This record gives sequence, C-alpha cells and structure tokens, in this order.
Amino acid sequence: MTPNGENGNTERRLTRLEEFVEVLANVHIQFAEEHKRLLTAQVLLTDRMDKLAAAQAHTDGRMGVLIQMMDDWIKRQE
Repeated sequence: MTPNGENGNTERRLTRLEEFVEVLANVHIQFAEEHKRLLTAQVLLTDRMDKLAAAQAHTDGRMGVLIQMMDDWIKRQE
C-alpha cells in the first residue's frame, strides 16, 4: 500500500466502476423501453376488451329479442 492508503490500482478500479455504471445505465434504458412497450400493450388490450364487452352486450340484447320472438311464436303454435 502507498503511504496515502491507496493500493496503486485506482485507475483500474475507476475503469471497472465506469464500466459497471455503463452496464447499469444500459440495463435501465432497456428496462424503460420494455416498460413503455408493456404500457402501450396494456392500453391497446384495454381498448380491445372495451370493444369486446360492447359487442357482447349488443349480442346479448339481440339474443334476448330473438328468444322472446321464438317464445311468442311457440306460444302461438300451441
């Protein structure tokens, strides 16, 4: 060790830390991009589910009318 308490590898240690910070930054950027894609997918999925629910409600209404018409027809045939 040197008299000031350093082990003489300060530059090498600094280089390793810089490389580590760069890796962390890149991982964070990738995570942020993936998170953005997931949020976009969630919005699209929610929109499609809303449309599906509306279509299902429409179908249910039409089926109700058809069932009522058939029920009335069957009652008239008796």
